[in-house]
Amino acid sequence: MRALYQRFSEALKRICEVKYSVDIVPPLWEIPRQKQFGDFSTMIALKIASKLKCEPLKVAIDIKKILNEELSDEVERIEVIQPGFVNIFVSTRGLIQSFNRILEKKSNFFKEKRKRRVLLEFVSANPTGPLSIAHGRQAVVGDVIGRILEFFGNEVTREYYINDEGRQIDLLILSIKEMIKKIKGEGFKFPQDGYRGVYITKVAQKAMKTKEKNLKDFAISCLLALIKNDLASLNIEFDSWFSQRALIKKKFVDKTVELLKSKGLACKRDQALWFISSRFGDDKDRVLKKKNGQLTYFASDIAYHKNKVRRGFDKLINLWGPDHHGYIKRMNAAIKALGYNNDILDIIIIQLVSLKSKERMSRRRGTAILLSELIEEVGADAARFYYLLRRNSSPLEFDIDLAKSASLDNPLYYIQYAHARILSIFRKAKIKKFAPGYSKFLEEEELTLIRDILQFSYYLDKVYYNLEPVYLVEYLKSLAASFHQFYEKKRVLDGGKRKIYAKLNLLEAARIVLDCGLKILGIKPLTKM
Repeated sequence: MRALYQRFSEALKRICEVKYSVDIVPPLWEIPRQKQFGDFSTMIALKIASKLKCEPLKVAIDIKKILNEELSDEVERIEVIQPGFVNIFVSTRGLIQSFNRILEKKSNFFKEKRKRRVLLEFVSANPTGPLSIAHGRQAVVGDVIGRILEFFGNEVTREYYINDEGRQIDLLILSIKEMIKKIKGEGFKFPQDGYRGVYITKVAQKAMKTKEKNLKDFAISCLLALIKNDLASLNIEFDSWFSQRALIKKKFVDKTVELLKSKGLACKRDQALWFISSRFGDDKDRVLKKKNGQLTYFASDIAYHKNKVRRGFDKLINLWGPDHHGYIKRMNAAIKALGYNNDILDIIIIQLVSLKSKERMSRRRGTAILLSELIEEVGADAARFYYLLRRNSSPLEFDIDLAKSASLDNPLYYIQYAHARILSIFRKAKIKKFAPGYSKFLEEEELTLIRDILQFSYYLDKVYYNLEPVYLVEYLKSLAASFHQFYEKKRVLDGGKRKIYAKLNLLEAARIVLDCGLKILGIKPLTKM
């Protein structure tokens, strides 16, 4: 059905672009909640009619005619419903054909080639300490977005932007210097807003013999090693670590500021240099260079994004924390001012995380709980899964007790149990190969599970276009529930050989999808529980 979904999507895209000359953001179809409305449905007739100020029902009838011609082999019927919905009912033959192709091509059946060069920037926490649980959520969401983009053929570079210049770094180095004095037994005075965690003591101990001129590089390298270790424990690796300091040293920020000045988009005001961002939809103009001549973080950010495009990326995706929400308008204004299309940049805000647990988890006496502590408590797979249980824009309460429980109330356990249960049935049946020819012996109740399996295509698209991993989590929970219900009703290894093999084929297709979905989430599918 991936082929059918793909043909359906392509047909709808041609209808929009060629027949009606309108641009509609995908996905162009959806799966109806009620079965009486078909296997999939589209409301593009309503969207086209809205743009062209015409009758949606007439557009829907035209769409039905085109789809009937292009999909007649695999579609049972197509219905038009007022005021302009088009509902498609897939034939049993169409279901079986797509189902057999899953057995043949496995996860490749669901893939497509959507070639883009994507720069995915996420986490980018200041290298002033270990990662917190909030950073962990952004790390996991970013990694899963990278995996879904790669699944569909995008060339993805995961990049960590190192803020290794500015006030926070100055405070870090001053804090380490004072800690070194304390260790030596000399007089010391920590800066009021400085850093005092246990990790500062450890860095200071390592830096005792480091020359002062090398202290900044040494301290940042120590803290980046700490951050990289936290990320590695979640099975997350970055392809690129991009230094803000290098950007400034190579005069790229200065050149970008000069470019804005040459375009008449930067001017002196109150002894500072301002970017006229209000001209491009921002709430107000923004400072590029302060009165004292110091460049702002925003000036570096503009130069950094110019550098991204210069490196040949045609899509930029940034994951930011909620404290950066106010930066979106100014960054979009900068993109426009540099002469780039506004849709080259997507900014995703990842909301904060709180913890729910019967027991106090942190051993740090009330200080912020670290990502490393959470992973140690629940494991990498559970941490990844529970970070994905809500939409990016929704605050997340991480239920530690549930994440650790080995019960069917734990949704990750429930999904993993479905995968392991299928493999257990295969071991009992002593089967290693699957023959698609037996699929014709499937009955109506089994075809219902096939429909659920084939819906994987829809949810992959939904994650891809919305950059929301939660949709895949919800689908895997639903598919696991469908499998468990099927297993409880049907005795898989009872009946004649043809029927048994047909049901085993069905379970193998479900296993392929569960395996693929978990791997996109960065979670290892279990074979035994």
